[in-house]
Formats: sequence, structure tokens, C-alpha cells
Amino acid sequence: MTMTRLLMLMAVGVSALLSPAAIDAAPPPSTPNVLVFVVDDMDFTTFNAGGCPVPGLVPNLDRLARGGLLFDNAHVPNAVCQPSRQSMMTGLHPHRNGSLGFLPVPKGVPNLSELLMKRGYYTASFNKGRDYQSFPWSEFVAGYGTRGFGYDPGLFAEGAKKAIAKAKSEGKPFFLNIATADPHRPFPGSQQEVDLLAKTKAKWPKQAAQGQVYFPPFTNVCSPSQAWVPPFLPNLPKIREEWSQYYNAVHRADDTLGRILKLLKEEGVEANTMVFFFSDNGASFPTDKQNCYPYSTRTPLIVRWPGVIQPGRVDREHMVSTMDILPTLLDVTAIPPPAELDGRSLLPLLGGKTQEGRDHVFTTQNYITPGNQVYPMRAVHTRAHSYLFNAWVDGKTRFKGECLNGLTFAAMQEVAKTDPALAARVKHIEYRVGEELYDLKRDPACLRNLANGPEHSGVKAKLRKLMEEEMRRTGDPLLPAFLGEGAVPADWSTNK
Repeated sequence: MTMTRLLMLMAVGVSALLSPAAIDAAPPPSTPNVLVFVVDDMDFTTFNAGGCPVPGLVPNLDRLARGGLLFDNAHVPNAVCQPSRQSMMTGLHPHRNGSLGFLPVPKGVPNLSELLMKRGYYTASFNKGRDYQSFPWSEFVAGYGTRGFGYDPGLFAEGAKKAIAKAKSEGKPFFLNIATADPHRPFPGSQQEVDLLAKTKAKWPKQAAQGQVYFPPFTNVCSPSQAWVPPFLPNLPKIREEWSQYYNAVHRADDTLGRILKLLKEEGVEANTMVFFFSDNGASFPTDKQNCYPYSTRTPLIVRWPGVIQPGRVDREHMVSTMDILPTLLDVTAIPPPAELDGRSLLPLLGGKTQEGRDHVFTTQNYITPGNQVYPMRAVHTRAHSYLFNAWVDGKTRFKGECLNGLTFAAMQEVAKTDPALAARVKHIEYRVGEELYDLKRDPACLRNLANGPEHSGVKAKLRKLMEEEMRRTGDPLLPAFLGEGAVPADWSTNK
């Protein structure tokens, strides 16, 4: 039954390509509802199915993984929220959809919400409005302001319930985009949270007096002594303290996910709803978010589709991207794809088949805005190796990003005063080198750079070739710098 339905959907997709007029037709009865649930700054290893040993951390996420397909080698194209999410919505790398940082996608770029609306969908987006404002929506909630700062599970559940009711009243399938701010900084219980709340209450005293300025409560599921620190960071007391705060934020994000999944069941739409879950980038810690290391962009991509995807599967073979979500949904709903796409449909993989050309992914980092945190990087990741090109490195420019805020990097800097090995690591984090190569089988934390070793020159040459091919195919503006024939584009400016 599962394979029959999958083959029927694939056949419908082929026929749609032959009939462009079908884009304006009424959706067929088999058209699924769609939920895309995105968490903010969550590392792949955070959830229990991804290897985190903290017990009871994400029961709803683990349940979702058991009910669907987990891609073990999924990546986002860029490890910063807005370009990452806009790439998912367009199926294009940031330098191809026209938004390399915290900038909107230019008008005229085909996108998921627009295409689904033309197919008859009711589309609604909740929170992280800056990241989704470039696209048309039937309903658009930019954010909740100071009412929970985008962290309140109840607000998301209320909005989703109303959107589902609206779609039902109009006789339409729905596409819900839920974007919780957890586990983004400030972490619950942290001094950063205390400071932001005080600052916001001072700025909005009337709203504060009415109880409208608040961070929602959280469950303390992880103490510093219980916190697991990933191997790309040292296991120091202050770092364990901050990771315990982060884990509590992750648990609150899981609460939001649980409420939305429960809502699907209560509304009687669970059986006909495709669920996509992923994180927009790695956690906000040194070398994770805003970087191109494999753990910076690796994301827990889970797809659940009752009656089509066999529950409990894990795909460890194929390298996939969140840019694949758009072409997958176009394939499922028989919408002709745009002429230009960097993503590929996952539909065969959802049915347990294999795909050629899924042996590597290409990821990018550019800037926040021109002149602001301009750290252009490119990476190619395979299951065995990662190669990074850091175009910004000159021996003098110092990396300064949000991922260095808080307790963790400060603790590393303090201990580095008397620890030469950690001092070298801190220096690398701040200044880097032009090329990096890592053996992910022996060194998944990417602590030993092999780029200059002659015994690794063959692997390096192979990955450099893959990078050049992708840069040429996509018209990457960093290609001249990569080839040593130019510099970072002048209009990107330099760090202020």
C-alpha cells in the first residue's frame, strides 16, 4: 500500500510537468497537508536519537523520529537563520536566491508558499517574521513581540489551531510554517535572559505592568553536572553550566513541537499531514553556528508521512539538504518546478529507494549584512571528509560572531591563559587558516587540520574539485577568491 501510493504520487508529478496549466487546478484529494517545524540554533547531536545522553530531553522529537524517517546526513546550506530558512523556501543557495545574509529575497524568486498557494493551499507562518517576510502567505504572524519572545508553546498552538480551522472552512489543504525561537539565546535561566527581560520591561513599562512582557516558564531537565558537552568544545564547569541552560531551551522547543503534533491529532488531520522537522543551523557556541564545519550545518531532518514513509527508518547513506524540501513538495503536489533549483526531490528516498549523486553537500557562509560580520566561507562535506575554504582569513581579521557570546568562549579564553593547547584552539577560532581538511571518521570534532599534510593531498584535491564545480555551476561570487584570481566582492565591504 505504501509503495503503491508513492508510485501514484510520482506518476502524478511527471504528468504535471507535461501540463503546466495544472498549477492553477484544484488540489487532488490525495494532496497532503504540510507542517514545517523549524527550531532555532539546535545542534544535530542535541536530541537523543542523534546521540545526546541527557535523558528525557526531547520526548516528542524522539517520538517523531520513531514515526518517520531521520536523515543522518542532512545539512542546511548556510549556518545562519535567515539565509538558511530562505534557502529552504526557495530551494536555492543564498548566492542564487539573492540574499546572502540578513536581507530579503528579491521579488520574483519562486518560493514554496507562493507555489503552494497557487495549487490551492492555505499557507500560514508563525514567528521569525524577518526570515519569511519575503514570501506571500494566506496568514502571516511575524512574531509575538514581548509576549514570550517567540518561545511560548501556547501561543504557537493557539495560532496553529486557528489556521487549521481557517483552512478547513475554505476547503483547502494547509501548509503551516512553525518557527519557534528556542533554543536561540538567551537561554532560560541565564544572565542574558535576565538582562534582556529587564531591558525590555524598562522600554515598555505599560506592557510590562500588564504582564505582556515575559519569558515563558521552563522545566529544568538538565543540571550542569548532567550536561553533555560535544567534543568540539572543552569540558569546563562554565561550559557545562551554559550547555545545561541550552538543553532546557531545547526541552521547551520540544514542548512546542509536542503541542503542535497533538493538535494535528485532535483536529483529525494527522493521517494526511506531511511533517518536516529541522534546525536552521547548529547551536550558538564557538565554531558551531555561523560557520561551515560539518556540525555547523548538519541538521536533524525528520520527515513523517503516515501511510507512505515506513516508521522508524534512518537514512545513513544519502547526503541531503533542507533545500530539497521545496522540490520534494512540488513533486508530491504535482507542481512544475522552477527552472533553477539547487535542491532535489527526496521523494524516491522517502519510499526507501536510492539516488545517485548524493555523496556530498556544499555549504556556505557570507555575512550578516554588508560590512557586518563578513566571514565568507565555503565547505564540501562527504561522509568521510570535510574541506573548508575561508576567504576572509588574512592573519589579522578576528572572527566576532554571536556564537562567541555568553559563558563558553569566555571560559575558554580564561583557561587558555595557562593552557597552551587551549590557547592554540582559541587562536584558531578567532583567526583560522585559509584551508581546512578533516577526517570525519577519526576526528568528527574537526580538531586536527590535515590540509597541509602531503599524505592527504589526493583527498584535498578531490574535494577542491567538487567545490570548484559547484561554485562554477551556481555562479558563486567567491569563485575568483577560491581560484586565487581575485578577492571577496567589493560590495560585501569589510568588517566595521
